[in-house]
Amino acid sequence: MKYRWMKTENCFSGARTFEYEFPMAGEEFLSFLEGWEVRVNRKFRRPVFSATRDGLEMKGILASHVVKVNFTEAGWEQEKEELEAWLEGIGPEGGLE
Repeated sequence: MKYRWMKTENCFSGARTFEYEFPMAGEEFLSFLEGWEVRVNRKFRRPVFSATRDGLEMKGILASHVVKVNFTEAGWEQEKEELEAWLEGIGPEGGLE
């Protein structure tokens, strides 16, 4: 799957937060999170999800194509590389233009 990413600012010291934009909405993206601890809250006006695994945390709105990812302070560079390699191997072949 193709994606775009950008670094986002966070008020926490040492935070490594990035936004990833996908060619699919969060609802569809959930189907690829096997092995992650996933929580979905449909009670909000804009239903959301969060997923955690090995210190990584993802959050997104189910109808949105943007997901925020928080990497750990200690190993964020390797975690980012591994996440992006995984993302490239999942989802539709097409992607963002």
